Amino acid sequence: MAKINPALQLLIDRRFDEAVEAYQRQLHEGPEESKWPSLAGLAEALLASGRYAEAIPIFEKVSDYESKPFPGLLGRQEQLCVCHWMIGDREGALEIVKEWVVAVRDGKITFTDSAGGVMQGIILCYMAMTLNSRSDVDLAMKYLQKLATRRRIKFWPGPAAQFLLGGLTFGDAVKEATGSADITEARKIVEQDGMKRRHLTSILFAAGTERRMASDEAGCRLFFAECANLTNPLVEYEWYLAKSEVPTAS
Repeated sequence: MAKINPALQLLIDRRFDEAVEAYQRQLHEGPEESKWPSLAGLAEALLASGRYAEAIPIFEKVSDYESKPFPGLLGRQEQLCVCHWMIGDREGALEIVKEWVVAVRDGKITFTDSAGGVMQGIILCYMAMTLNSRSDVDLAMKYLQKLATRRRIKFWPGPAAQFLLGGLTFGDAVKEATGSADITEARKIVEQDGMKRRHLTSILFAAGTERRMASDEAGCRLFFAECANLTNPLVEYEWYLAKSEVPTAS
């Protein structure tokens, strides 16, 4: 079994500041061939430690590097739109995710999540609703409705879109994510299972977005608080957006 990169292990262990320092050392001391993986790891560690402004230029470099050989790749647009949102550049974040959705819709980006690009549609819906950009909400919903007609919608995070579109109840969506429809039991399950935690993060974020669309801000913030209070899933970047709604969440 290959030995895991010690900086990556620190990130997985959620020792984020230490991971930043470890990746920085690797960039300074490591061989040239490790430069890009170390840069990508450093950007992720900065994001996880809440140093969003510092992460942006590094994610931009990594995204350009990864996308040039393969134009259909997503790059690091998801992380970039989240970082811009978290530093208060919300219009900039909206533009990033909107361009991302249109590129997937038009076939310019072909490598997405397993459900065909669901999460960027949900993130666009969330950002557009929060900024009261109704035309962009319509874009997001039509995009998700189209994805929901395809076979891939059964794969994650497809059930989050099905819930947002009204095709699944919240309880059914939580059961799809964790094996239990009871949210209290589901929280216990996901703290022991990282993949189920990722799935529940997506469902709770979609639930908060759905409540905002229904003009139920109390319910919206309740779901975002539930999402943000999960242990950071590291991969589902909407966790940070939920955290932005409840700044005291750990």
